[in-house]
Amino acid sequence: MSAHEAHQTPLVELTKQLASGGITRREFLYRAAALGLSAPAAAALLAACGSGQSSTTSSPTALDTALPDKLELFNWSEYMPPGVLKSFQRKYGVRVVESYYDGNEAMYAKLQASATGYDLVVPDNSTVHIMIKSGLIQPLDMSLIPNFKNVAARFQHPDYDPGKNSPEYSVPYQWGTTGIGHRTDIVTEPITKWADLWNPTYKGQIVMMNDERDTLGVGLMVLGYSFNSTKQAELDQAVKKLIAQKPLVKAYDSMNSKRYLISGTPLVQGWNGYVLQAYDTLGSQKLEYVLPEEGFDLWVGNMAIPVGAPSPYAAHLFLNYLFEPKIAAQIVDYTWYSSPVPAAKPYSNPLIWDFVPSEETMTRAQFIVDVGAFRASYDAAWTEVKSA
Repeated sequence: MSAHEAHQTPLVELTKQLASGGITRREFLYRAAALGLSAPAAAALLAACGSGQSSTTSSPTALDTALPDKLELFNWSEYMPPGVLKSFQRKYGVRVVESYYDGNEAMYAKLQASATGYDLVVPDNSTVHIMIKSGLIQPLDMSLIPNFKNVAARFQHPDYDPGKNSPEYSVPYQWGTTGIGHRTDIVTEPITKWADLWNPTYKGQIVMMNDERDTLGVGLMVLGYSFNSTKQAELDQAVKKLIAQKPLVKAYDSMNSKRYLISGTPLVQGWNGYVLQAYDTLGSQKLEYVLPEEGFDLWVGNMAIPVGAPSPYAAHLFLNYLFEPKIAAQIVDYTWYSSPVPAAKPYSNPLIWDFVPSEETMTRAQFIVDVGAFRASYDAAWTEVKSA
């Protein structure tokens, strides 16, 4: 759900810098050799990267409409209801086969290394932007996704995929926020801002996410800076702020927010879906989900079709199927995140929709964006925080 990134390797960072225009092709070859990559392998990877420029003028090619026996979905684990896959197979006779990755970086690296055979992948918003520039995903034929009309206006024209009339390379699957899970039965004073996570009263009782962009973003916002700052001086200050917080931190963990909250950890930075699952167990008398005053991360998990996908036509059919309101409802009931399809609301758990932020609250939301070559500075900053 951003979304959700694993630790990236130096080679993946190098290809991202090339794709974003942060280094030249000659410099890419030199650095790749320094990392131990053979000259032929580096040249092949360079060819896969293309020119490093966005292909926003591309048009979808005519598709073979013959339906395959199977559709290959490369996805996060526990992010697609098995019942939806079975009902799609009943309707179209196409079996959806899932394989899994544990972070955007792992998926990106595999496609960048010319892995083939996948019909659909599920990148977050900032990774979509990078994959467009890297030439890893292909334009969609929106005429084959008529149910896209069911998508909320907020997600119809995303900045990270700026097609002329609609998204050009991706469609939204689920979306969510990053905030604070607050055990109101333990912490009785109001928690309203990220700065509250620096209260020395809660030494060793705060869980922060093990995610460099989300957690460094908190440090930046507490200081009044942009979540996506590309100023080294501001990032350095955020590092000092987070290092000062470390005595209060019980763990850096993105995946176990629910467990921490249920077991009594009073303050947990986490994604809305995990906090909501804990809320369903504990109830409103014990848990509150806070979207802080300084701002918060808004992320979108998207579906995209890789270049060279075996069955792009069937992939379009699957994307269209996901936007049917009753199918979208099954998905949110399974993932506990938010749906981009408002018409799913009557068919799904009302508690999930209670967690959707108001329009006023959403004015404080910020997308994590691709910061190009400055990403290396975030990597170094996060290493400094974790090793302090």
